[in-house]
Amino acid sequence: MRLALWIASLGLAVTLGMPVSFAADKSVTPDGKPAPSQPAAKPGSQAAIEKEEAAKTPYNEVREVFSGNQTVAGEDIRFPQNNPSIHSLVVTMAPGEETEWHQHHAPLYAYILEGEITVTYEGIGKKIYREGEGLLEAMNVTHRGVNTGDGPAKILAVFLRGDDGKATVLEEAPGGGDAPKIQ
Repeated sequence: MRLALWIASLGLAVTLGMPVSFAADKSVTPDGKPAPSQPAAKPGSQAAIEKEEAAKTPYNEVREVFSGNQTVAGEDIRFPQNNPSIHSLVVTMAPGEETEWHQHHAPLYAYILEGEITVTYEGIGKKIYREGEGLLEAMNVTHRGVNTGDGPAKILAVFLRGDDGKATVLEEAPGGGDAPKIQ
């Protein structure tokens, strides 16, 4: 059908005496506009249609929060092979409240439901996470979070447990401190 419309419009252009040109240089379209940087994503192309179909969900409105395969510390995520389970909880922190220094020995996806959290990662520095953001938390990097917002901070934490991985392991503060404890 598209080909038929194109042929018909080409015939109309020739009949009306309009110039017809074909672009041999694929970086410029026939009407002189720059071509898309990714031709496969060109609106109406088969690739664009397939991408649109693959993204369809049974929901009317969807907002992607996070997609990735590495933690915030650049660690590759590895899913548990033995005894897999999911453990989820909502953590609420008062303004100024700090966590202990710790690590996660199980993959952890976190979504900031409310407020603002600043996390200090040993050897990396500080990162700020705000309401509506999602992340794969560092696993084998000692870190500590603090609510740096004006109100309560709420975090949905989803641990992918198994392989005898501990959800949270308390650690010494960088540069010294108390002996590690296990939760």
